[in-house]
Amino acid sequence: MSIIKASKCEVEIQEQTDPDCACRYMTVLSYEPEGTLSKEIISVVLTDKRPIVKQTLDLGNRIVEKNVATVKKPKDITTPEQLVGLEGHE
Repeated sequence: MSIIKASKCEVEIQEQTDPDCACRYMTVLSYEPEGTLSKEIISVVLTDKRPIVKQTLDLGNRIVEKNVATVKKPKDITTPEQLVGLEGHE
């Protein structure tokens, strides 16, 4: 496995509609290296099952999934900073 530090990273999931295609979904992982204006493809994965997109957050002492449905009511938004996610930022 390679560890790459990039200025941009892109995950593309393309659904194939051609009946003669090799697989239904193509997932492409690409990046823009730091200091250049090129797009480099790291890998292409083909599958017939819909890819799972998972986002996680490192809290220092544990890793949690982001964007997971919950039964708890979200807190009320009372300021513009809370609306755009800048609450508590200087």
